[in-house]
Formats: sequence, C-alpha cells, structure tokens
Amino acid sequence: MGPDGRVFLFILLGLAVFSLGRRFQNMILMRQVWKQSAKQVTARKEVANNAAKAMVGITLISIFVIWLVLNLNQVM
Repeated sequence: MGPDGRVFLFILLGLAVFSLGRRFQNMILMRQVWKQSAKQVTARKEVANNAAKAMVGITLISIFVIWLVLNLNQVM
C-alpha cells in the first residue's frame, strides 16, 4: 500500500470517527431532552392534580355556603 492509500485510509478513518462523535453527541443531547421532558410531564401532572383538588375544595365550600344560606333563610 502506497502513501496515497494511507492518506485515503486516514481520511476515511477521520470521517468515521467524526461521524461516530456526531452520533454520540446527538444521543447525549436527545437523552438530556428526554429527561427534561419527563420532568416537565411529572411537574404538569402535579400541577393538574393540585388544580383538581382545589376545584373540589372550592366546590365543597360553595355547596356548604349555599346550604347554610338556605337553612338560615328557613330559620328566619
């Protein structure tokens, strides 16, 4: 194998290493994005659960106040 063949092999090896490095970098980036997405989904679920609990609480308080007003009207 002559010097031209070696240069060609080094160029191919360099391209292969570059390509693998880019794929590895892309894999790491996608993993970070996936972790962030998973955290956001968990946070959104928690916010939705808290909102649902607040809505139930406000509904119960409203029902109690309406019941209290109706009973006070009957007593007076």
